[in-house]
Amino acid sequence: MTDDSPGQPLGSPPDPLDPLDHSSHDDEHHRDPSGEAVTEAGLAHLHPGVRQIALADDAVRLQAIRAKRWITHPPAARVLASLREALDQTPSDRMENLLLVAESGMGKTMLLRKFHRERAQAFDPVAGLQPHPVVLTLMPEDPSDEAFFVQVLKAVGAPVDLPRRLHRLSLRKTTFRILRELGTRMLMIDEINSILVGSARQQRQFLQLLRFLSNELQVAIVCAGVPEARFALLSDPQLRSRVADVTLEPRTAGSELQAFVTMLVQSLPLRQPSPVDSVKLRRLLIERSGGITLSICRAVERAGIAAIRSGRERIELSGLDDPEIWRGLSPPEGVGRLRPAALVHGQP
Repeated sequence: MTDDSPGQPLGSPPDPLDPLDHSSHDDEHHRDPSGEAVTEAGLAHLHPGVRQIALADDAVRLQAIRAKRWITHPPAARVLASLREALDQTPSDRMENLLLVAESGMGKTMLLRKFHRERAQAFDPVAGLQPHPVVLTLMPEDPSDEAFFVQVLKAVGAPVDLPRRLHRLSLRKTTFRILRELGTRMLMIDEINSILVGSARQQRQFLQLLRFLSNELQVAIVCAGVPEARFALLSDPQLRSRVADVTLEPRTAGSELQAFVTMLVQSLPLRQPSPVDSVKLRRLLIERSGGITLSICRAVERAGIAAIRSGRERIELSGLDDPEIWRGLSPPEGVGRLRPAALVHGQP
């Protein structure tokens, strides 16, 4: 996965968020670096849904590389399975909640948005509302009850001036009533690490609010954040006993990385096969990115753009070794630090 966009099953063609009209390019003839005419039959190294794009001109192909896409891979599939299990719980006074922990750039927000998007429902004209079985909101910078309720009301499309017209207790009551009316069964809170900016008292109060909300509405709570958030969220003994910890670890140079890079490259409209099945290439990606998914994706996409502009039409180890490809992509100090296994897994 490289950006927030519609998902596709493992091995299926990527689904750009903003599909392009390539009909005007159907009859054009393009040539590979050797001068041979390029036809769709010669693009078997690409996903079927990308081959027609590869016949388009360079401007269209560069735009396609920059487009948002989703690529399913095992770590993401495991997180999505955990979310489905949490949503499918029978409502009770003791719901099991989830804490999704990962370094910045590992795809937490993308996964939450994909899960939320796939469960969006249309407006119900009979009930006069749009059901929201899953609500996705952002943890406010101010970890207070009022700020949190405002974020939740925004997430479900409540009138923007509603919070200003309500007293604090009325705001809580109204938020709970609206979530019940919308049939909410799961509340996902992204960037839960923002709770850390609050005082110890504010943190305790917010954690108490989460427990009360889960109990009162009988909804599953999903929190996502960086590893530091774990200590604050799990400091409440009662909440800790109801939270399952799901972690997206930085990638290692093993078979899962190889499969992911292969699918990513197959989604780029390059006219020549790219030799990316290499232990050296995987090690390079891990060493330069710290195992962070976003950095890996950006580097591969930049290499694809460079391959089109240079006429090479394929991604190679030498291209990925270019420092310009990694400009601004190195993880901050201490993030995605290499564990010994990260490179050992790359051994043949």
